Amino acid sequence: MKRYKTLSATLVALLYVSLGYSQDALMADEPTFRITKGRYYSSLTFSLNSRNAENEDQLFRQVEDQDRYNYRIIGNAGYAIKDNMTLGLSAAYGREQEEITFLDENGANVTSKSVEQGLSIAPNMRNYIPIGKGQLQILIQTELGVTIGESLQREFIENEINKIEGEFIDIEIGVSPGLVLFFDRNWAFETTVDIAGFSTRIEEEVVNDDEENRQRVVESAIDLRINLLQLNLGLAYYF
Repeated sequence: MKRYKTLSATLVALLYVSLGYSQDALMADEPTFRITKGRYYSSLTFSLNSRNAENEDQLFRQVEDQDRYNYRIIGNAGYAIKDNMTLGLSAAYGREQEEITFLDENGANVTSKSVEQGLSIAPNMRNYIPIGKGQLQILIQTELGVTIGESLQREFIENEINKIEGEFIDIEIGVSPGLVLFFDRNWAFETTVDIAGFSTRIEEEVVNDDEENRQRVVESAIDLRINLLQLNLGLAYYF
């Protein structure tokens, strides 16, 4: 009987060790998608938005024709200071161009052509919320961005042409929610929406090269709307 008890105890011990080894092996083979402390990432994202309109009744004008588009390229990199949290820095270039013909309040036909471009830099903090094993994660990015840019607009009103040149600084602080989908441990697809929060623009304008009457405008706004149609799409590499 003692021999049977010893044999049973040995079999139980071997079974326990075998099960433990099998579980560890399965866990080792399972890919790790989580953002753990010490990992780095870099990403490149792109956004594009366009608008075309004809015979549209807007708030203060009747638009005969409008053609507008803008795009933005963003490079981002960061380091995980703890699990599911990173500190990073992004740099971006954006450009917007518009050509519009409308009737002003006096019934005059006005054609306006404008272009605006700017360079941005933004320190940011990212929080990741893994779903399941972490292959899909919710991303919440908080950032403070500064954009320096310039603009040029020409207005054609009957026989008159006005040229408006501008320089501006935009300051934004807010939150950009999004999603991260991992293809494997390193490569991921990212999408975020435009920042929602507080912004201030400081702009100076010169009309028809009249430097003596340079205009300065400071405009602040709070926008908490999430525009799901304005998406930033890109690829990221985590290492």
